[in-house]
Amino acid sequence: MTRIITFLSGKGGVGKTTISSNVAEALHEAGKKVIIIDANITTPNLSLHYGLDEKGPSLHDVLNGKVKINDVIYKTHTGLMVIPGGLSFNNLKAKIKKTLSKSLIDLIGKFDYIIIDASAGLGRETEMAIKASDEMVIVTNPELPAVTDALKAKKMAEEYRVSLLGVVLNKATGLDFDLDSENISEFLELPLLGIVPHDINVRRSIKDRIPVVASYPDSKSSKAIKAIVNRIAGEELFIPDKPDKGFFKWFKTILGLK
Repeated sequence: MTRIITFLSGKGGVGKTTISSNVAEALHEAGKKVIIIDANITTPNLSLHYGLDEKGPSLHDVLNGKVKINDVIYKTHTGLMVIPGGLSFNNLKAKIKKTLSKSLIDLIGKFDYIIIDASAGLGRETEMAIKASDEMVIVTNPELPAVTDALKAKKMAEEYRVSLLGVVLNKATGLDFDLDSENISEFLELPLLGIVPHDINVRRSIKDRIPVVASYPDSKSSKAIKAIVNRIAGEELFIPDKPDKGFFKWFKTILGLK
């Protein structure tokens, strides 16, 4: 059975594309058949995260009725399948003739997971992505404006009766000005799927155009994302690290292994 999961945020800048792309990459790494789709019509940038060819056909061409969806599937250097959005400014002027839901029909059954990276905000593009999905993950930051907009995104998903898997807190600093994760979960009335810490390796991975779970697999952000993937998948695809205790933790430090 193909699971279609949309990643949504109420506002831009929270790192939704980073989370969705790394979740897709981790699922692929775990042996699942995965494809990720950039459903951000006005400001797509998923292809930039993977270093894909920017001149080929895109989801825009599918929605405009110019090509079939199988014609816009690209394979990254890690083997993950991606359907990018069109980066050209001319795509903003093109008329949308097909819905995303109808376009996905040819992919059903071919993949275990279809991950949809929705546009930021709560406009018609976001609505299109929500309608095409069965499940949804809210991505937000532990700050009041982002959480407030995340609540709006949740309400929008509820209107279309999409199953809400939970919320991911991204770019957490652990400092006093971060909102408490339990309070956020209670405010949104959603389970907390995980907390991804602020990590400079994420910035490095975007520069390298390789998802952080592949480029820096031992980083704190990678481990957090893999734990989130376990919860989304409902199975232990990745075995969490066991914390070292007492003497052995100290001894590893002395040996320079920690």
